Amino acid sequence: MRERQRSVSPSDVCYLLYTSGSTATPKGVTLAHGSIIENGFNIGERQHLTPADRLWLTVPLFWSFGSANALPAILTHGGCAVLQESFEPGEALELLERERCSVYYGMANMARAMLEHPDRRRRRLDSMRTGLTIGLPEDIEMTMEAVGARELCNVYGSTETYGNCAVTDAHDPLARRLHTQGLPLPGMDIRVADPETRRPLPAGEVGELCVAGHVTPGYFRAPELDAAAFDAEGYFYTGDLGLVGDDGRVRFRGRLKEMIKTGGINVAPLEVESVLLQHPGVKQAYVVGVPDHDKDEVVVAVLELHEAAAVDAGAIVAFCRERLASYKVPTRLVFRKAEELPHTPTGKIHKPGLREELAAYPSPRRKRDAADPDGPPDLNREPRS
Repeated sequence: MRERQRSVSPSDVCYLLYTSGSTATPKGVTLAHGSIIENGFNIGERQHLTPADRLWLTVPLFWSFGSANALPAILTHGGCAVLQESFEPGEALELLERERCSVYYGMANMARAMLEHPDRRRRRLDSMRTGLTIGLPEDIEMTMEAVGARELCNVYGSTETYGNCAVTDAHDPLARRLHTQGLPLPGMDIRVADPETRRPLPAGEVGELCVAGHVTPGYFRAPELDAAAFDAEGYFYTGDLGLVGDDGRVRFRGRLKEMIKTGGINVAPLEVESVLLQHPGVKQAYVVGVPDHDKDEVVVAVLELHEAAAVDAGAIVAFCRERLASYKVPTRLVFRKAEELPHTPTGKIHKPGLREELAAYPSPRRKRDAADPDGPPDLNREPRS
């Protein structure tokens, strides 16, 4: 056994995981022993994990959120992992109560399903304390309410950065945990670069987030991907937009590949989604750019409404007009149920599939108001396929 241990070094590969494919074809990512343990420990430290903690986990273990994040975080702190084979909200609530779980590892859509489940009110979840999730501030607050984890942490990272490279502290003020993704973890360096020139940008400017430290040794049998993703200093170019503030905290702003270019102006889908989610009738919002003859792309929003909501497209557009520049207001609204949306195997919305589906629809006839010739056309409610 000792001889076998001596033959393995911290830099040896122990995982081969594939990216979720939410914005592109899944890529094989290699991860090393030493960084799995060290970065996992650091993630646990941000949550203030102890041997008394019990972590609920239902996300797939072939996903870095589970295998490179949750498991090493809890195991390096001597805690317990409570596994749910596949997510079902009623069973999840029963597990959280029965096993006295204290750590939540899941997505906002899972928390919402638990919040809306008829068993939620009778379940005692007073043991819940912390955990990790991702999403807009509204998603994170809802997750806290759904599972009672008032010290929930906000995070930023990817498979290539061992799940997370920035995490808020569980004891940070609520506003900081809602609106930032926290400080880089120990051993991580995050900077921002111009996406076109790769020139480093100063604090506060939005650009491509680049990470050095605990990053993948390389893509699996894909040297061409390595050459495109890394610079000479070893920084990994994430393909994500964001900024690092004067306080050193990371603020995620969206995916470069998802950026919409309409009439020569960039629109970040995340900003539009955040506004749409403030509307009381909107449960979930997904914004994509769809090809357009006149403007290259137009802003299209796919919405899932609350069950009892009686909302028309015009009211939602008026809501957006009050809060967004005119070129950011969606020119089309499409209404869907959750089960009608394309998903990746890890449960994320597959935006390329969504974009492809929407591009197949003919655009609504453009009716312009003489007082607002550049405004969005009348919107229609497209039929569900």
